[in-house]
Amino acid sequence: FQDFFREGRKGTNTLPLILESHSDTNLVVLMLGTNDMKTCFKTNEKIISLGIEKLIEQIRSFNPEIKILLVSPILLGEKVWQENFDPEFDKYSVEVSRLLKGEYEKVSRNLNTEFLAASDYAAPSEIDQEHMNVENHSLFAAAVAEKIQKIYA
Repeated sequence: FQDFFREGRKGTNTLPLILESHSDTNLVVLMLGTNDMKTCFKTNEKIISLGIEKLIEQIRSFNPEIKILLVSPILLGEKVWQENFDPEFDKYSVEVSRLLKGEYEKVSRNLNTEFLAASDYAAPSEIDQEHMNVENHSLFAAAVAEKIQKIYA
């Protein structure tokens, strides 16, 4: 979705430019969806997964040989919507974040991509209930590296 407050954040507009500027790419790691859970979009996990399908179609139309690792995002923290955190999310956003993994798994199966759930390895920080801290980034990076090694094994 186009973010109303931040320009240049719509994946379907940005991805083709990235693919073109990295034309020798043989693997795309695709992890988007957290910002799509903002209340301003009034959406759900099924609609968000349709957006991911569109991005995968864009990748495959650019180069059908590119391997794709689809990654479902970490969960939003239970308090992300509360005062002093991020007012762009609400309780429903937290619920959608729990359901997104299952929808992305379906997309991955249906479109024959590799899959990894970031939420299986990392969690949001207590500081903002939304982004990973250093420790969780490290855990997530190790999981992605291991998955990529398996893809090329």
